[in-house]
Amino acid sequence: MSSLNLHFTETTLLLLAQEAGDLQMTALPLETDKTFARERRSAPIKEALQNNVLNNCLWFGPDYTLFPRALFDPNQLAAYYTLNQGVVGAQRHLQYQYIPALDLVLIYSIPDWLNDFAKDELQVEVKHSVGQLLNFVAQQHYQDRVVLLLEANHFVLLTIKNRQLLSCTANEYQQSTDIFYFLLAQQQKLQLASAVQLDIYAATPFFDFETFEQTMAQFKDFEQYLCAFYASNIYQNTILCASFEDH
Repeated sequence: MSSLNLHFTETTLLLLAQEAGDLQMTALPLETDKTFARERRSAPIKEALQNNVLNNCLWFGPDYTLFPRALFDPNQLAAYYTLNQGVVGAQRHLQYQYIPALDLVLIYSIPDWLNDFAKDELQVEVKHSVGQLLNFVAQQHYQDRVVLLLEANHFVLLTIKNRQLLSCTANEYQQSTDIFYFLLAQQQKLQLASAVQLDIYAATPFFDFETFEQTMAQFKDFEQYLCAFYASNIYQNTILCASFEDH
């Protein structure tokens, strides 16, 4: 029997059925303000679970923060979150996820409706897709690496230098040049080498990597960057559908 992985954003639900490395993806709009929204979510998931075993229930949102595991106290979630993200919004639930390989805790908020749905109907905890990315990157034991995760309106910029995770931030973008300016600022701030491996993972199938690469070539600061682009099906198969230790 294949595994089922659910990936929620504010607007979309992805159903990812994986079996022996093959992936079937179904994308559904999330219209939480409409009548019977919960029933509309439940029906396709219940149908998929007739032939699949639930593996991951994931969320992506840009409001998260990382905290050292050695200093972490679950009773202080709101304080940790507020330090970087401000007061948690109304109808939001704070959640956390251990990243054992990095000795970090990822703290994030999810909508109340998703927390209730996951607990009442799925009996699972909702993990964050950035947690999946961090676990995956930790397994690779990179010496130096810059990793971009491209969602529809936000990108996650992750930087590793001398085997140390130096940053993992989420920012909004409207066009690819927005990303380049963040990359440039990161390179200067962290004093990265001029020749850097840049891995780009597209969470959306609509990202135009060819134009991105052509535009990047116009920036002298990036002329020695080595780019590897991973399309959305690879990102889904290798990262979103993966199982990682979380204790």
